[in-house]
Amino acid sequence: MKPKEKKLFGHFFSRQEQPLTILCEGISVVGSIRFGDGVVRLDGHLEGKISGQGTLIIGEKGFLQGEAEVNTLVLNGRVQGQVSTTAITHITLTGRLFGKVHSPRLVIDPGGVFDGEGKTLGSEGILPASVPPVNPTPES
Repeated sequence: MKPKEKKLFGHFFSRQEQPLTILCEGISVVGSIRFGDGVVRLDGHLEGKISGQGTLIIGEKGFLQGEAEVNTLVLNGRVQGQVSTTAITHITLTGRLFGKVHSPRLVIDPGGVFDGEGKTLGSEGILPASVPPVNPTPES
């Protein structure tokens, strides 16, 4: 790569640790998206399937209607459908998940919503969707 090109494209190469936004707010797509390793951010509306080996972040205004198959999901927005992760599904305080989750680890922050059913990978048992939060404060 020529020095001039390095300077021009250096901005993009230096962003490796930051998420790559694939659908900005206000954009709607019907179809499928695949990505490899890395971090991808969805701020728009996707009706279909997104799959990859990395991390998917759904922003507060992001909405997925369909399926997600990723390593890690951080949900700040909304999903209506099915989520399968190989590492963790994290529903933040603004996250809303309506549907099914297949994940070895499910974390729901106070304020986050999960309405559906969950299944731990490698287990036949269904986890109830309305498990009350555990209070880790010690007894007096």
